[in-house]
Amino acid sequence: MAGALLIHLVLLPVLYLNISQTFKNSAEEQFIGNAREISGLLGDMFSVVDLTGDKNALPNFMDYILLSGEILFIEIDNKHGSVIRPREITLITADDFIEDDYIGHHNDNVYFMSIPLAISLDGNRNSTLKLGFDETVVLDKLADVNQRSLIILAIYSLGILLLMGFFTKVITHPLRTLRAWSREVAKGETDNEVKVTTSIKEVDNLSFDLEKMRQSLLELAERMQFKAMHDELTGLPNRALNDDRLEQTVTRASRENSSFAVLLLDLDRFKDINDTLGHGIGDEVLRIVASRLNSGIRESDTISRIGGDEFCAIVEGTERVVAENIALKLANAIEPPFQINGHTLQVGTSIGIAVFPDDGMTPELLIQHADIAMYEAKYKGLKVASYHEDMNKHRFEDMQLSIELRDGIKSGQFEAVFQPKIDLHSDAPVGCELLTQWRHPRLGIISTEKFIPLAERENLIGQLTLLVFAENANRLKGLVKTIKGFEVSINISPLNLLDTTFLDELNEIFLKTGFPASSLSVEVTENAIMSNPLRSARILEEFAKAGVKIAIDDFGTGYSSLSYLQKFPIKELKIDKTFVIGLHEESSNYPIVNATIAMAHDLGMTVVAEGVEEQRVLELLENLDCDYVQGYHFSKSMVYDDLVNWLESFDMSAYRK
Repeated sequence: MAGALLIHLVLLPVLYLNISQTFKNSAEEQFIGNAREISGLLGDMFSVVDLTGDKNALPNFMDYILLSGEILFIEIDNKHGSVIRPREITLITADDFIEDDYIGHHNDNVYFMSIPLAISLDGNRNSTLKLGFDETVVLDKLADVNQRSLIILAIYSLGILLLMGFFTKVITHPLRTLRAWSREVAKGETDNEVKVTTSIKEVDNLSFDLEKMRQSLLELAERMQFKAMHDELTGLPNRALNDDRLEQTVTRASRENSSFAVLLLDLDRFKDINDTLGHGIGDEVLRIVASRLNSGIRESDTISRIGGDEFCAIVEGTERVVAENIALKLANAIEPPFQINGHTLQVGTSIGIAVFPDDGMTPELLIQHADIAMYEAKYKGLKVASYHEDMNKHRFEDMQLSIELRDGIKSGQFEAVFQPKIDLHSDAPVGCELLTQWRHPRLGIISTEKFIPLAERENLIGQLTLLVFAENANRLKGLVKTIKGFEVSINISPLNLLDTTFLDELNEIFLKTGFPASSLSVEVTENAIMSNPLRSARILEEFAKAGVKIAIDDFGTGYSSLSYLQKFPIKELKIDKTFVIGLHEESSNYPIVNATIAMAHDLGMTVVAEGVEEQRVLELLENLDCDYVQGYHFSKSMVYDDLVNWLESFDMSAYRK
């Protein structure tokens, strides 16, 4: 009997080694598969980059890739010695690169691999992308699992040793049963319940303990499996589980000749919240967003967190139109503000859609095309965009335009145009809005809807805003001094609002040009303020102290209220043109405009109506006691010289005929 127990004790390490090795193999396969998937995606991206343009494009992009922490080494070279490396110095160098066959191959905590690239270095298209992935994540996870398993094994072994002295021939049969079960467990078969019929309490207890241990092992395996396949922060499926379910969905849809949609979501303004309020608040934002997304889909569908602020939804059995409606529903579910630790916060989302089989027959292609559509939505300021083939060309054009944007700023391709603002009480022009247009040497005039998102993405929006204002401040100073009460307004981005140096640089322009701060009005959208109200309040107070007037632009398109906005130093409110164009007394927008003007006046704010294009709308706004108007009824945006001529010849009666 003692011999049988000793054999049992010997089998326990076998059980431990079997389970540990199985988990180790699974974790390593998942790691290597993920590395290969990432390397493939990077290879595809690098293969379409035009190296004849900005030589810093690839090194800058490599720096961005290294920021993730998942990749520790990246390099592109060929057999002729041409090399492209990141600009930032890394701890891992080219001398350390030894390609690995498996994790831990060279005991350097880095999994090195390489793939061929079809890009040209020095005229040779046979290049190689070399990558080094951080192995410590999977190694630390394996060490943690081994430690827990060893503790369980040690406790169990100690219990067996204590009981060995009490065994007799009477319990030989039940112990043989237990021994047989142990052998099953040693083979990895833990599904069968441990049940021994005996009148001996000690043996019965042992049977109970072994069954409890079996259940604990199963629960531990389930927890490890859940943890390996779910995001720890939100509890949603992670990238690994999302990829697995997407693979299954593709197989099932191919067999059943059905369709489904892949939705990729990327949060807007999340980085600003994370950077300014800390990761604790950022994590809570992600939990709330995950909960809202999870409530917006069916139980049969999958919503996963696949990156920092990226989510993926697999919506089965749906056509494109239905998928677009679901995506819009998810986007609207995310938008309403929420309270976290006294902060009123708001994030938006850009969603890209790819539909099987029209947009791809493989998981990789569906994800790639949904990603392209997502960036199309983000660049165009849309909530939702559905993939089409032209987007491949658009994405390359956006990449090229991003490079040309910097050159355009340096070479003076950006110029100011102005739209006048008219006082309805004095019938006189009292200001103008300074707008920026890009006169591209190849593409002509590029709309603000196209280049402003690019400037924000490249972190150039502050530089661009200040540059255009500085170039025009001297001559605008003449208008301000000539026309009593004349104001110049500029639009500032949410990124400008979060930039603590923006006001300092604006003050420098005041000092250098003599332009009075009291004659400048900055226009900021309500959504920009609501994305981080506390920080916005502090910065807007600094603007007000400097003498700069604060105006809310595009009012009515966000989630704020006038009663809430009175907490900020806001002097003027601009009603968005979507409420003004075509306005008449029977329209649904009429009571909104009427109430907005009345409430703004009650709060001591003046009101500007944008988008006035007809005389009847002008008359209606006068009857509603609106303070100021601007729009095509008076003038389109014009260059400075045309503005001066327009101001000199202005006669309000000409616009009331």
